[in-house]
Amino acid sequence: MSALRPAADVAPLRATWAGTLPTGRLNAEAAAAQSARVRCNLWLTTHMWEGPVERAAAVANHLVRNAVRHGSTGERRDVLLRLSITQPGSLLIEVSDSVPQFPAFDGTFRVSGGLRHSRQLGAALSWFPTPNGKTVQARFMAPAVQS
Repeated sequence: MSALRPAADVAPLRATWAGTLPTGRLNAEAAAAQSARVRCNLWLTTHMWEGPVERAAAVANHLVRNAVRHGSTGERRDVLLRLSITQPGSLLIEVSDSVPQFPAFDGTFRVSGGLRHSRQLGAALSWFPTPNGKTVQARFMAPAVQS
């Protein structure tokens, strides 16, 4: 895992989607995470991504849940989910929130934490600060590249 480096894809994008998830409700964490899972699953299936769709959807769920739980405080509570498929078929999941710090990213993950689960599901994780907070990235390599 790495910190402070956005993914540098040289491959052109085949498809991309971005949207703000619901965080203003009483049960915002669960609602946003479930919305991320459903949207990711549907979008990847629609675009015929050949990678592990269910695992990618689970990673989107974990990252959004973490962003709502730890990264959406104060007046700026928006959580942005962005999905991108590159020409070779790699998937980049990005979740942006309004808190620029990520103190434990390279250190210890809780035994049952979402970042740990995301790594176990096959995602390579990184993050970088943005002018309005930070973006956490999960990358799944193209199925042909993994073989």
